[in-house]
Amino acid sequence: MGNRVILDVQTLDIVGRLKINLRVFLGALWLLDGLLQLQPQMFTPNFPSQVLLPSFQTLPEPLHAFALNTLYPNIQLHEKIFNVAALTTQAAIGVGLVWAPRRLYRSTLIASTAWSALIWVFGQAFGGIFALSGGGALTIGSPSLYTGLPGSALVYLYLSLILLLPNTRWAHESQRRFSPLWDFAPLLLLIGLIAQLNPNMFTAAGQSTIFQANINTNIPASLAWTVEPIARYSVSSPLVANIFEVTPLLISIIMWFTGYRRPAFIMGCALCVFAWWFGMGLGAMLTGLGTDPNTPPLLLAASWLALNKPLTNKTPIERLTA
Repeated sequence: MGNRVILDVQTLDIVGRLKINLRVFLGALWLLDGLLQLQPQMFTPNFPSQVLLPSFQTLPEPLHAFALNTLYPNIQLHEKIFNVAALTTQAAIGVGLVWAPRRLYRSTLIASTAWSALIWVFGQAFGGIFALSGGGALTIGSPSLYTGLPGSALVYLYLSLILLLPNTRWAHESQRRFSPLWDFAPLLLLIGLIAQLNPNMFTAAGQSTIFQANINTNIPASLAWTVEPIARYSVSSPLVANIFEVTPLLISIIMWFTGYRRPAFIMGCALCVFAWWFGMGLGAMLTGLGTDPNTPPLLLAASWLALNKPLTNKTPIERLTA
């Protein structure tokens, strides 16, 4: 019984430190997002037309009509006011999470949750799962983990929600072999694997939505040469290219769920670095119109959380790789 009490105290101590680190990380990301809204192009018509409009166009009804007929015209008329409101909100959330007194953490996290949800729906169109067909109809697109699926704002939302949970809930969930609270990273990888197995991703058209689209929208022209060889190969040999894209996802998932957590984390880091540059161009932060770093840093944070899950009943593999 005494050992059990000591274990619970140790687990709660680990949880407390992890939550502080995650809160500061989330706050730092919100501050970065606020700084990105200070870019000169964000105060011009380029922001609504090049950042918001593509997302609004791929929303399902009735959100599509509301975004295009109500939101977009108003943002166009007042893009400077809208941008100042966005950067103020994000900076305030960031400051609240990093430096505010403890009594304000909960209200700040609630604000982070609400703002993340708004961004995920209207700014990221549910993570880009829909696309416009040639005839202008809305269809299921070709979303990919390599282009930011399921949308960075959804992971902001996840982090905000789990940080609202009490430490005792975290400790309880850590005793489960699989917990969505602790094991969100392998769950994201599984979603990414399913999306990457979309038959369209084995075609040139599907592959062009990753690397070529990155060149077209996220990478400055002076740096496009770094991605062009992969873009050309993926379009000319889409079957082989997608096999290469599926394989690390599959291996990472297997390692996470069989207890090889540290190797899975290392592979996940390499995967995120590759996707962050070659698939997302650092979230278009070098173009003057990037609004956030995109999903990879958040996936790394979720992977770090899964790696530090305080398992009490470790498998032999988990003991060897801890």
